[in-house]
Amino acid sequence: MLLTFFSLAALSLQVVCTSAQVVVNGQIFTNGLAIIDSPAPSSTLHAGSTTSVAIDVSGDGKLTPDAEAPSSTQSTHYDLLEVYLTSPEVNLTVSQGPGLLQQEQGSTVKHINWVIDTCIKSGNYNLTVYETSHIQDQPYFTITPLPISIENSNPTSSCTAQSNSVQPLPQTQSSLATSPWLDGSQTSIVPYPSATASNAFRGVACLWEGLVVAVGVVYLTYWV
Repeated sequence: MLLTFFSLAALSLQVVCTSAQVVVNGQIFTNGLAIIDSPAPSSTLHAGSTTSVAIDVSGDGKLTPDAEAPSSTQSTHYDLLEVYLTSPEVNLTVSQGPGLLQQEQGSTVKHINWVIDTCIKSGNYNLTVYETSHIQDQPYFTITPLPISIENSNPTSSCTAQSNSVQPLPQTQSSLATSPWLDGSQTSIVPYPSATASNAFRGVACLWEGLVVAVGVVYLTYWV
């Protein structure tokens, strides 16, 4: 019975915790419409420097420019695209509101020249992309955590200007199981994301959720 229990627990973990975000030829395909071009996962960034955040909003050329507008009549389009620096203790604005989708009209890639504030302490973080969109007329809310680390040998005062309420982890989302732009024929696919502070927290949550499901399955199988 013990072997059966852990077998079911493992199965439960796969069901609850599977993340289909993948890196294909250097691009991060989220479970939504957006494709992150930079920075790369697990990059080490430095406080006080400027980092380019680049997001392909064209679906690798499959979407027309009017799909970037929330008022779009296309069956597949963006409603909102925002970026935050997050961890279990931090939630700082990188890009908030409709500006990211509205800038660089005609460009398939949107860029943020992110000045990393010197108030940010050294540590592991997620550069988290929040996407609200419609895909084939169905609404979705997709959260993509991009693991990064920040080095800062001399942090200044606490971050207040762009600070937001810390969200409980894991956050609830309603997304596709995988990117709508992947057809399974790609050959250079690498699993993503890797563990950082908040992803490690997610791993603990997944383990707990999986064990709860497994206990329920075993109980129903053997005692009901």
